[in-house]
Amino acid sequence: MSDELSTAVEEADDVPLARHRVLRWSDLPPTVRAEIEATAGARVVAETPYPASSVSQVASLLELEDGARYFVKATRVTDSPAVIARYRAEVYVARHLPRAMPTPRLAWALRDEDWGMVAFEVVDGRAPATPWDPDELDLVLVALETAASLPGAREARLAPAGPELADLATGWRSLRDDPEPDLARLVPWAADHLDALVEAERGVLVACEGESFVHGDVRADTLVLTPSSALLVDWAYASRGAPWLDLAMFLPGVVVQGVADVVEPVPVTADAARRARGGAWAAATFDAHPLGRGVHPADVRSVVAGLAGYYLHHARRPAPPGLPHLRASQRAQGAAAVAWLEQIGLCDG
Repeated sequence: MSDELSTAVEEADDVPLARHRVLRWSDLPPTVRAEIEATAGARVVAETPYPASSVSQVASLLELEDGARYFVKATRVTDSPAVIARYRAEVYVARHLPRAMPTPRLAWALRDEDWGMVAFEVVDGRAPATPWDPDELDLVLVALETAASLPGAREARLAPAGPELADLATGWRSLRDDPEPDLARLVPWAADHLDALVEAERGVLVACEGESFVHGDVRADTLVLTPSSALLVDWAYASRGAPWLDLAMFLPGVVVQGVADVVEPVPVTADAARRARGGAWAAATFDAHPLGRGVHPADVRSVVAGLAGYYLHHARRPAPPGLPHLRASQRAQGAAAVAWLEQIGLCDG
């Protein structure tokens, strides 16, 4: 990893992200607006704000006098250094992605003493529907295959995924050493197999080895759908590793949300039968996908176990400021990953 990207990612990991009051173009200081217009080469004449932005103070589609359009994110440096660190990491990765990568193109990035700003070319698209539409999900599965097949992750000096994921994949050890009283009710199968899960998560480092681009954070709100494709956005946590990692990390979230007319959503309160159907769907979808075919079962178990333990362990923590639903989401995804593990088992044969 380059020194620039390494520092940016470390800063982003060390400082909690906070939600901000969303600002409009007119709320930006005149000097900042002038700098953006000078860089873009034309005057801004219209704005469509994105009020759902969780971390950026400004997140808007800006239309310029010459007809150009950009999606612009901006945050005051002193208000959220973690967001600025994410911008830096995202810009570094965007500048090193292959042209064929299914993602919007970086237009420009600016930084002064007070504000950090980044702009991407606009793609006419929308977020996926949830529960997932099967056709939209298929577009995402194709995009994951495309992204994993493109060369250049090593040349981009992206960090290997294994060491970081292995550092995170200690949840089952923590749950065994510091028992969670509610674990047996939430995931009874896991509570009965703690030692085997601890052993499985130890294999994450080796399981992640590979030279593919890994987005590392694929979910419904980091995707943009067009009628014929899915685009991956927000590459701040990119790394290089096994080509199937994004697929494995993506599927538990889909299990929670469900796929219309295929598999019902599996919330954390789902009964055993519904959890089993969700886990079986995840296992079958992974095995049938081109990226999942031929992956050693032990590697799949290690990564899915690592994810499950990470989610369930972190779900015990207090919610960070401005993100009240994060822990519930982690708990649900952890339970969904356990449901997948239940279907494939913890040993070969």
